[in-house]
Amino acid sequence: MRPTYAPGFAAPCGLAYLFLLLCPVFLLVGATRAAAEPRYTAMYGQSCVLCHVNPTGGGMRSLYASQYLVPEELAMAVTRDDALTNLNPEVTPGLAFGADLRTLVYQQEGGRGSTFSMQGDLYVHAQVSAEVDLYLEQGQSRAGEIFGTARVLPLDGYLKAGRFLPDHGWRFVDHQMFNRRYLLDPAGTDDPGVHYTSGLEVGVSPGIFWATASVFEGIRGDPEPRLGDNYAAKIMIQKGFGGLNLGVGASVLRRSGIDGHRRAAGGLWYAGAGPVTWLGQIDETGQDGQAGILAVHEIAVRFLRGADLLATYSFQDPDRSLKSGSRHRTGAGVAVMPAPYFSTRLMVNSWKIDQGPAVAGEDYLEANLVAHFFF
Repeated sequence: MRPTYAPGFAAPCGLAYLFLLLCPVFLLVGATRAAAEPRYTAMYGQSCVLCHVNPTGGGMRSLYASQYLVPEELAMAVTRDDALTNLNPEVTPGLAFGADLRTLVYQQEGGRGSTFSMQGDLYVHAQVSAEVDLYLEQGQSRAGEIFGTARVLPLDGYLKAGRFLPDHGWRFVDHQMFNRRYLLDPAGTDDPGVHYTSGLEVGVSPGIFWATASVFEGIRGDPEPRLGDNYAAKIMIQKGFGGLNLGVGASVLRRSGIDGHRRAAGGLWYAGAGPVTWLGQIDETGQDGQAGILAVHEIAVRFLRGADLLATYSFQDPDRSLKSGSRHRTGAGVAVMPAPYFSTRLMVNSWKIDQGPAVAGEDYLEANLVAHFFF
């Protein structure tokens, strides 16, 4: 059996020391808010509210993103003045729509493979007033967000109420990234619905950092739900130094269910310089007395407008105090947006399984292709 810890993660406390050392530096020099799609956050320093309706990112894109950023900056082909560019997501002033459609084709060693729809979401956003808006996300599964937002708090703050995805770590698109697949389940789950919940969230952005905090309901089947058992919080600090963008933060997530409490807490960071970006996250996870480790990395290199080389690494140890097994996934591929509102991603992933009492399975290779239509 190979060592339980992956190289570079044998002493997670080193990250905590690094985080404590870097935080005062960023606080002194100041920062701007950033929580957009991770790779673009590191590359452009864009704010999530600039590109997404949701203050914490993901889901429906803003008018700026759909009408300018995607056709003018992100896609290979420059949009011409035709019928497509004349399609405006605003039905009337203050009422807009959007969509995300993803299909996955995958193939594994041994002949196993399939094609299926990963995502089919329609969005509606209503700006009721200058301070209040409503958001509806209707998808093909029970994963979706439905909430109202009131931007009435001091420090450029907001209050959100409804069903949403708690703000924790990076929101990678890849559902197999370990901070999605194994965050609340040591055995892993590909059901996106388990991460969504109903509750209240507040966020502030006073200029030198941005932070969110939320309370919500437990996992379905929680026999004794109690207020305060289920919460999430996140803080992020960002600063640009010439052509170098740096960001560091921390987040925590805790949910209760029929099988006890589940938690995850750790740090996240990014660095971007020219065409190269690096995003990372490491969390300590806990359930049933176990204390595990999750780590994820994504490195992207933009070699052409609208085309990025990607490299990913994920690591999981369900219980770092015992040799109970671990999982490693290393991936390489390319993401291309050949035209506005269509992108594709081709990845080859190598899974390495260190078998143990908590981890079963064999090593294998897989390839997957994702076609994404959006507006």
